[in-house]
Amino acid sequence: MRMPEYCVVPPENSDDQAHIEFAYTCSGYEGFGGPEGLGDAVQVIRSEWNETGTLPDDVLMLRHCLSYAARKHYHDGGWTPFNGDEFVLSLMSRIRLLSGGSVPILDLR
Repeated sequence: MRMPEYCVVPPENSDDQAHIEFAYTCSGYEGFGGPEGLGDAVQVIRSEWNETGTLPDDVLMLRHCLSYAARKHYHDGGWTPFNGDEFVLSLMSRIRLLSGGSVPILDLR
């Protein structure tokens, strides 16, 4: 059995590209039935974050949210900085805290 490869969660002061590249180390659709299912799950988490400022303790779900945000950023044209979104920064911070700074690279299919 092959051990997973790991990647470092970018530091807080990383540039926009580092955050985007990290977001793509996780395939956000797996287990959600596609973009619509993931979008619904992300909306619930983002709404909770908007109301309370809290995020779940599930690193994988946080990474799915980040992956979804990166895809949305791309499809919206990428006109604004990805790491200019407070939700993205909160996701990154929470992932960094819960993971200890590194996470497995997940299947990107």
